[in-house]
Amino acid sequence: MGSQKGVVVSSDLLPVGFRFMPTDEELVTHYLMNKACSRAVPVADAIQEIDATRFYSNHPKNLVTFSDGEREWFFFIHEDDESCSSRAQRKRTVREVGNGLGFWKPNGSENPIYNEDGNVFATKIYLTYFSGSCHSNKPKRTHWKMVEYHLQIRREWVVLGRLQRGMDYTGF
Repeated sequence: MGSQKGVVVSSDLLPVGFRFMPTDEELVTHYLMNKACSRAVPVADAIQEIDATRFYSNHPKNLVTFSDGEREWFFFIHEDDESCSSRAQRKRTVREVGNGLGFWKPNGSENPIYNEDGNVFATKIYLTYFSGSCHSNKPKRTHWKMVEYHLQIRREWVVLGRLQRGMDYTGF
């Protein structure tokens, strides 16, 4: 069984050589929407659940376990009442990690995700992790990237995050 903090997929569930690589629409339709509506989620243990405070207060490398060359992990990020009240603002702002440890910075604006009928039913936001304080003159861009998926049809209490470690970086 392959296992890390972000993804746990039994080798019995997938043929040898296959990876958990869902599309944006599949992530939202089969995972995020089902989770937000309290329905069963396929391969329920494939996506770790974590609260927003813990997720955004840790360096990305502290949220995952490195094994088998994995470079992508998935999380259901539960937002508490305080972060839910400012969700629209959170989507557009920098998210500081720890006391000047680093920060997540959104890249551009929200991008729509279309269903099979061509209607927008979710959005995604790309973020990059920088080390150092967001208030310093020289924050350092890192190899960590994340895509957050947000539902449009419901005021969700959970966000789906796809955390990725870049291929061109050999350190942490």
